[in-house]
Amino acid sequence: MTPDATMDKLRAIEYFVKVVGTGSFSAAARQLDVSPPAVTKMVAALERELQTVLLRREHRRVLLTADGDRYLKTCTRMLAELRETEQSMADGRTKARGRLVVGISRTVALNCLLPRLEEFRRNQPELELEFRSVNYAYEPTASVCDVLLVVGWQEASDWVAHQIARGRHSVVAAPSFWQRHGRPTDPSELVGLTVFAHRVPRGVVLDRWKFSRGEEKREVDVKPAVVFDDRDSQAFAATSGEGIIFANDITLLPWLFQARLEQVLVEWIGHEAPPISLMYRRGGRSSAAVRAFGDFATAVFADLTQQRLAFGPPDTSAMPDWFRTHYVGRLGERRMQI
Repeated sequence: MTPDATMDKLRAIEYFVKVVGTGSFSAAARQLDVSPPAVTKMVAALERELQTVLLRREHRRVLLTADGDRYLKTCTRMLAELRETEQSMADGRTKARGRLVVGISRTVALNCLLPRLEEFRRNQPELELEFRSVNYAYEPTASVCDVLLVVGWQEASDWVAHQIARGRHSVVAAPSFWQRHGRPTDPSELVGLTVFAHRVPRGVVLDRWKFSRGEEKREVDVKPAVVFDDRDSQAFAATSGEGIIFANDITLLPWLFQARLEQVLVEWIGHEAPPISLMYRRGGRSSAAVRAFGDFATAVFADLTQQRLAFGPPDTSAMPDWFRTHYVGRLGERRMQI
């Protein structure tokens, strides 16, 4: 496709999206400052190239066909990303100013981001930060945030998720616990130990722990003695020396490096550890403030990813079946994480 043909197709896509947005060819033409026949011609050419009908005219209304609806969603995302990139290029040297509201998971804030906050403040002295506690993108608090930094798998919504880090589930406890009970060499040896488990939304308790070592696989059903719905409370409880936990090691690094917790079964990869993601509103990454925070968070987790390699390779498994069963599609367009 020649450059001119590419530009014509982009223009045709823009015209198509505008027709849908305004509800008519004439209204789209007025907003685009072109003639109605020009809009009609470009959309017709687009339909010929795609060999399908995108729009139907009925009683002075323009209706999307099934193909048109599918194509519109793709085109809307593409145009938003193009505008975001163009805006980013245009104001790339703009200093971040004003106020940025960040929604962040508590465990990510305490264990990953806040220890390096002063570094960000030095580099962005004119930016006022406001942190809001957010675990899920569908929470009411998330609606007032400019950007989210959360743990979990994502579903489609009006937020765009960019995965920036992945850890793995590790079995950890206080060193005193392992001194009393011995350090296991196989996941099967975890059966019978005191377990502090985690409960995710909708009441799912994570009591089936999955591991792999090369081609070997293990699944261990544990019997929780105590259940927590807060990851930091769970980790703090483990420092008492009274039980073990199965948690995402990238959020446990401060506890591990301070030797308050000790990992075992290092050669076994614990599965179903959710990723860390930055989430932007569609078209919302163009502001200098959002870009600055996104770059900072990405750099922080790049460093943490390197540090956590001392505790073994990360988990690369896909979204677990239990999550698909209990969450995906259950909440409409709301995004769920754990």
